[in-house]
Amino acid sequence: MIGNIGEILISASFITSLVTLVFYFLASRKEDNTLLTWGNWLFTAKGVFMLVASGILSYLIFQHDFGYYYVYNYTSSDLEPKYLWSAFYAGQEGSFMIWIVFSWIIGFGLMKWTRKPYKAPVLFFLAFTQFFLISMVLGWDIFGLKLGASPFRTFAEQFPNIPIVQGNPDFAPQEGRGLNDLLKSPWMVIHPPILFFSFALMTVPFCFALASLWKQKYDAWISPA
Repeated sequence: MIGNIGEILISASFITSLVTLVFYFLASRKEDNTLLTWGNWLFTAKGVFMLVASGILSYLIFQHDFGYYYVYNYTSSDLEPKYLWSAFYAGQEGSFMIWIVFSWIIGFGLMKWTRKPYKAPVLFFLAFTQFFLISMVLGWDIFGLKLGASPFRTFAEQFPNIPIVQGNPDFAPQEGRGLNDLLKSPWMVIHPPILFFSFALMTVPFCFALASLWKQKYDAWISPA
């Protein structure tokens, strides 16, 4: 199933983000450009995994594949295309995914324009925020503890105890619940992306501030930021 590929990509993004943190941490401690370069490559790969996973979720939405709970819960077959796009970030999981992708794009700006003494520690904290956000869409079950909620969980996984699913584990509804009527507005198409892009941008001064605390350069961060 294509949803399984999406879950694998999110898991790969999470694991890669963890390795990215290690490389950026070591690059910050040792001030090693080779380690920084490796961190940048891993940061790039992590975002590509999430971008492709987002594309798969969009594909499932436009294909009206109601066997997936996210598609079932936020779309219907009569929904206009512009609202199908907005359905991507109508739920928490999709919102986190678009936030991660925007933050990843901003990371390339930090790679290019951040001054050298700050580059590795700033990117470390950016990667740390992404590590946390990706964990929110992971959906791993660790000894009964659920780590995040996967946007690719199926209808049957969401409702395992209803009789129709118990009788047919591959059951998929013929129709979705549709988008909340309050969200059927042209502003819904542009408002959340702008909002989450703003959230991603606000990460930049946060990363500079924490980098300054880590390096104990309490005033020098303001000009680079």
